[in-house]
Amino acid sequence: MEAEGSPSKMFLAGFIANLPGLSAGLSMGFSAILIPQLQDPGAEITATLEQGSWIASLFVIGDLLGCVIGGPLADRFGRRLAILLDCIPLMVGWLLTWQAQCLDHLYIARAITGVGIGAGVPIASMYLREISTPELRGTLTILMPAAANTGNLLMYILGSLLPWRLTTLPGAFLPLLPIVLVYFLPETPVWLLSRGRKEDAEKNLCSLRGMSTTQVHEELKALEAVEEEEKNQDQSVLATISKLLDRTVLRPMALLVFLFFTQSFSGSNMVSYTVTILQMANIPLDENLAAILVAAQYVVGYCLSSMLVTRISRRALLFGSLTLMMLANLGAGLVLFHSKVPVDSAISNRTEHISIIEADQLISLTDLEQAALPLPVPGVMDQVLSMVPVISCILITFGYACGLGPVPFILFGELFPSSVRGSATSITAFLRSITVFLSIKIFPSLLWLCDIWGSFISCALVCGVAIGLSFLFVPETKGMDSKQLENIYKRKPKETEEVTQSLMPKEPLNSA
Repeated sequence: MEAEGSPSKMFLAGFIANLPGLSAGLSMGFSAILIPQLQDPGAEITATLEQGSWIASLFVIGDLLGCVIGGPLADRFGRRLAILLDCIPLMVGWLLTWQAQCLDHLYIARAITGVGIGAGVPIASMYLREISTPELRGTLTILMPAAANTGNLLMYILGSLLPWRLTTLPGAFLPLLPIVLVYFLPETPVWLLSRGRKEDAEKNLCSLRGMSTTQVHEELKALEAVEEEEKNQDQSVLATISKLLDRTVLRPMALLVFLFFTQSFSGSNMVSYTVTILQMANIPLDENLAAILVAAQYVVGYCLSSMLVTRISRRALLFGSLTLMMLANLGAGLVLFHSKVPVDSAISNRTEHISIIEADQLISLTDLEQAALPLPVPGVMDQVLSMVPVISCILITFGYACGLGPVPFILFGELFPSSVRGSATSITAFLRSITVFLSIKIFPSLLWLCDIWGSFISCALVCGVAIGLSFLFVPETKGMDSKQLENIYKRKPKETEEVTQSLMPKEPLNSA
């Protein structure tokens, strides 16, 4: 049994470890405020729509590279040092963005920043999982996407008040804090034990739990048992590849990739059209205010989920979130179909841009001030129905942050065995970034092909399929200790024996 411990030191370490993630969140929302300013004819650096899309695409390419190196860095140098190393590309990328003199400089800067964001995902997930207790693991893990979405919201607020160069300075400053506060960022006991540093592991475990050596003895003993089991296994390259191809890795990897795919295609990206929907509902709203409103729903939802995750099972949060999002998508799709306002008539006469606004919600079409939607004079029922898409956008973002957003990241830090956790998390993070990249390329085509209403219906279908598959394959991990998590996908000897016996032919009855 793992010790409960005092949460204050774990939360302090988790907060410091997620400061790079806050900087990453600022970067995710940066394109949404950068590209409109670059499209201003009087801007110091100007960009067309196509050039702006390259800023977004190079950002994701850097993210893919970062995902590949993040896990191995954490395994080789330790989780704490990997967090500090991850601060380097974030600071460099922001500073280069601040001093950019042409589009090529922005391309390079955004790609470097993307490396820092991609590397931070596997590093932070491993760190938060390994410093936490079963009771607090879900809440601590939610800090990672919550930090990113908080940064995204802050960038929208800063972008509405400041020119884009000044908005880069907070992003460059935040990664400096973990370096200054490194004393309060202990190495994980799991990694220390893997390097044979038992005394250091015991000391850090006592510090994290706020307990004495005697009180953490049982937890340390359980961690040592897991580490001893891993040491007895072959550590060669071929053995590592074999482990990565084992069912204990492939099954959770396939599950997580599916959940991350669902994140990208479940409707959370549709809320980027909040301004268009508000105009359809004849409710004028400044686009910056609309972006802030949407981003705020994520922060509120993540705050709520951080409290619920200790009281409600992971599966219940996921099912509730998917159900809410499915109904919200369905309602918006049906109402917009009834209004029969196609995409081309809604956005053909306005300036637009495509940008990354966060790791899970990537498509943004803005500058809608000039849109003139041909709406008939609405009746009372039409006015009521016109509010449905607006409410749907709020429910989609809120529902996403309450379950579909955090739960896959919680499982991301829990399901992989410790022997290949670094490599497995990097591979999964890489595949996740590919689903994000696909959402950038596929979603605009889906929008033009199916119109806004059809896109909402498609997202509702994705949520419905995800509910069924999640019911069948998502395990419940709430309250499990390290040993139990290691054994989720391992076939127990007793189970193997029972299966074998069930397949053996029964002996015929003796004849009388």
